[in-house]
Amino acid sequence: MSAFVMSDKYPKLCKAIENFGYDIIPSDKILQFNTPEQRHIDMQMLKINNDIFLLKECNNLKRLRENKDYNIILCKNNIDGKYPHCVALNCLYISGKLYGREEAIDVSVKNYCKENGIEIVDVKQGYTRCSTAVIGKNSAITADSTIYNALTKNGIDVLKIDSGSIRLDGYDYGFIGGACTMIDDGTVAFFGDIKTHPNFRKIERFCIIHNVKIINLAENKPLTDVGGAVKI
Repeated sequence: MSAFVMSDKYPKLCKAIENFGYDIIPSDKILQFNTPEQRHIDMQMLKINNDIFLLKECNNLKRLRENKDYNIILCKNNIDGKYPHCVALNCLYISGKLYGREEAIDVSVKNYCKENGIEIVDVKQGYTRCSTAVIGKNSAITADSTIYNALTKNGIDVLKIDSGSIRLDGYDYGFIGGACTMIDDGTVAFFGDIKTHPNFRKIERFCIIHNVKIINLAENKPLTDVGGAVKI
């Protein structure tokens, strides 16, 4: 299956990804979350290798069970819209480790990590996945100091950028991880135009170092946190 799961609130961005030959599977609308986050896939789904964790409330996405390429695991607990309990699946899996606010991670994920020998690295920032742009198997970009320190300590090459300059309706600003997705191993696509970010040159150099091409899905438009996109 060649598809991305993401919010369909931004049809032009969805169409831009479809133009690369992918289908779009719309994320669910989770009413327990604050309005700007209700369709954010990085709040609803966590993919670790060929296993996909879903919130119990994701009624539409449960049809992914029909795809035999993946093992769908539903969360044990009902989601709570209050932070940090809302970030049960907003975790970052990179280089064989899972990063997240451990107290908030759903028990199904914790049990899975224990059974599969995956270390959970506790970080203060609960919005771990949406705060981090994965640029490669061993490289990432974030504005969060706690994530930067944790990743760096574990051998990940991390670019630290300034907070802000990313649009997220209803909030002062959004996060870099929610504003991009890896189209393939050598291409990162930004939701909006990365050139509008004040750290664009640093980001551009970092991507060049890691042999990653940058694509803007909406030229001359604000960089926007749409909750990222999960490739399946």
